[in-house]
Amino acid sequence: MNNSTEENIYRKLQQHLDNFPIGFPATKSGVEIEILKFLFNPLQAEIASCLNLAPKIPAKARQRLIDRFQIEMTEQEMADHLHQMFMSGCLERSGKVGSFRYSNAMLAIGMFEYHVDHLTKEFVENMNKYFDEAFAEEFHRTAIPQLRTSPHVKALVPEHKIATFDDMRLYVQNVEKSIQVANCICKQGEALLGNPCIQTDDIEVCLMFGSKSYAEREQAREISKEECLAILDRAEKEGMVLQPGNTMEPFCICICCGCCCGVLKAAKQFPNPARLFATNYYVEVDIDNCTGCGICIKRCQMEAITIDNKKAIIDLGRCIGCGLCVTTCPAIAMRLIKKEKETIPPKNMAALYMKILKEKFGKRKMMMKMLKLLLG
Repeated sequence: MNNSTEENIYRKLQQHLDNFPIGFPATKSGVEIEILKFLFNPLQAEIASCLNLAPKIPAKARQRLIDRFQIEMTEQEMADHLHQMFMSGCLERSGKVGSFRYSNAMLAIGMFEYHVDHLTKEFVENMNKYFDEAFAEEFHRTAIPQLRTSPHVKALVPEHKIATFDDMRLYVQNVEKSIQVANCICKQGEALLGNPCIQTDDIEVCLMFGSKSYAEREQAREISKEECLAILDRAEKEGMVLQPGNTMEPFCICICCGCCCGVLKAAKQFPNPARLFATNYYVEVDIDNCTGCGICIKRCQMEAITIDNKKAIIDLGRCIGCGLCVTTCPAIAMRLIKKEKETIPPKNMAALYMKILKEKFGKRKMMMKMLKLLLG
């Protein structure tokens, strides 16, 4: 296979993945192709181009490979390739043993996170470059993010009527799905670049609910509700932001810091980054009580607080309502205020990605995009 043919294979896959709710845009440098080469070999790239968001059985993927690329293989060979691609973190999988179905994964939340514990310095450097050139803008392109910001419960006063989707402790206490915890991909990546997290030494902080993928790849372990609640308590103590999946029943809780988290780091580069987050709270300062001690500045992961004339000043264009500054204010001068208009998350992941597509393309184009993604 010559270089031009190989490049064409990866370019077609990039264009295919760019149709997803969180796309895969091209760049002038071509770093996105280097990322795809890390994730897929040429044959795997062709196989991935034959899949979409609707899970497919190996027989269906095999027929598409024959029709589109004239590549012959047995159904068992296709099943083996798909299994290998899933195990290496390049595909989604559903169903049970003997009837597995496979679908494309988006870059984030998806293929990037699925490479936890299997990072290389070069891959992390390419991902950071891609975020800077194109992906940060793609990730924050719509007003409907994949994650939302939920406040730490200790920051809330009794009169707040907090919804279940904003109360992560209550959600964990009532969840019926299994709970898993995995290492944080962002903290691992920054450590590889010589930038260890300054907020915590604990990188096993990514929580998932009902997920099988990480456990099947031996990238996560199952924990009890008590262990999960202890992780949430530690997150508040160590100054970490809670970012659950932006659905009524979150599929994950990312526990994030401003020094490592790709989402927070990228958002801070935008003007008024608070508009990029789904959050129902903001912080207000009681000037009379504030002593200007500066503890809140160290706690804030969005650089939303400054001290002026020995008083804390909140930049509401940067405040995402996490409550970290409230929980350790010795003067009790900080408090969370609930927004007048509550942001209610979509029911589930399917509804979330439908809303993102509608926001990006409009209703008519969104329907066409979904049909193409589901039917191929």
